[in-house]
Amino acid sequence: MPFTGFSFFELHASTNIKPFECGDNDLNGFLNDKAIPYKKDLLATTYILESENKTIAYLSIYNDGLSVQENHFASKTSFKRWIKEIISHPKRHLRQFPAIKIGRLAVCETTKKETKGIGRALVNFVIDLALEQNSKCACQLVTVDAYEESLGFYEKLGFKFLSENDKVKDTRQMYYDLRPLMNTLNQAPN
Repeated sequence: MPFTGFSFFELHASTNIKPFECGDNDLNGFLNDKAIPYKKDLLATTYILESENKTIAYLSIYNDGLSVQENHFASKTSFKRWIKEIISHPKRHLRQFPAIKIGRLAVCETTKKETKGIGRALVNFVIDLALEQNSKCACQLVTVDAYEESLGFYEKLGFKFLSENDKVKDTRQMYYDLRPLMNTLNQAPN
């Protein structure tokens, strides 16, 4: 993490969670009430960034499979275009793609200005983790169901919308394709 003066670690059952307020009751409640039980039940792994006296940000991730069906798309043509883009051999009839999902990502409301770039750093942590894990278990995408107010943030980071058909929902399903980064890494000299 590029932020000196903070601790960044994986949450465990014995973690004493420091105060946190991001302005969203659902995100606050997850960290305080669900993150440890989710860890125990192998439902999500949470990472915390904290200062001496409070939680600055947190991130929860879990394994995902992006399931794609023709009805996600406005037309059969757009569905075929997406499949062709995401699969190097489109004749394969895959409809589910291995991924890591960002389940929750939140930054403390009162420290956003002084810790500018923290959200980007946390997403980059997930991308790096996914790239590292690819040597042991395939992961093609990083996915997120983004709240409307976060769509621009994820778009700036290179995430794309899965479909135009989900615009009316509270969240939009987005994905980040790891293959270009993997190809760059595989071509780099040792």
